[in-house]
Amino acid sequence: MIERAAVLGAYTYVSAPRGSAAVTNGALIRDGRAVTLRVTEPLLRDFVASMLCMEADLARRWMTAQGHSSFSGAE
Repeated sequence: MIERAAVLGAYTYVSAPRGSAAVTNGALIRDGRAVTLRVTEPLLRDFVASMLCMEADLARRWMTAQGHSSFSGAE
């Protein structure tokens, strides 16, 4: 599940609350200007949620692998 906002490069994605009314949409914001997402909101929300899950899993695996490495961090 994504937070209410996620940074996507130069943009900030603010998701609509899951299960909200059809009139509530997420938005992409850059330089104080927002573009309301109508058709792509569910797709982008699911994509960002998936990427955040993969990022957390990769970070967990990376930390586990670093703890079991036979090489020092400099090598």
